[in-house]
Amino acid sequence: MPQVASAQSVATTANRPAPEVAAKKTIVVDLAQFKVIKNADGAEQLVSAASVKPGDIIEYKATYTNTSNKPVTGLVADLPIPDGLEYQAHSAKPGAVLAKAATKDGIYAAEPLTRKVAGNKTEPVPYNEYRAMRWALGQLPAGGVTAVTVRAKVEVVTPPAPKTTAGAAQAPPVTVRPVASQS
Repeated sequence: MPQVASAQSVATTANRPAPEVAAKKTIVVDLAQFKVIKNADGAEQLVSAASVKPGDIIEYKATYTNTSNKPVTGLVADLPIPDGLEYQAHSAKPGAVLAKAATKDGIYAAEPLTRKVAGNKTEPVPYNEYRAMRWALGQLPAGGVTAVTVRAKVEVVTPPAPKTTAGAAQAPPVTVRPVASQS
């Protein structure tokens, strides 16, 4: 599952290029994915996620490295959660006030997300509808390294039932019989 993590800097100064441009040149992002398993003792381990199946828990880790000799300020880290994965509640690290979540609408807020329904009522947004996480990391010193992580569960996808039209004749089942060889 290819993923893209990004970094952006939001502070600006009049005599330098916009920090977004500077940050792209000075911040290197390394994205890794691991499968979370439990060993014989019940302790969690992170192993290669070369292959995954429904029900597996995946941990994404985006590591941000400032390769310049100057601090980067206003650093914001974005990590998408693709369709087919269900965000695991409160798994974003660092969490607390730094992490915000969004659905496909791209509006970020603290977890748990809610949405308006009939009248003035709200309901929680199901975690399988979370599609991105964002962290306001602030300043990353020259040569500094920081990381963000999030966990998601590989969803079980049920194929849709075949469509039938009312009154349409259905084809009889096909039977395949081996042909006897003549030797």
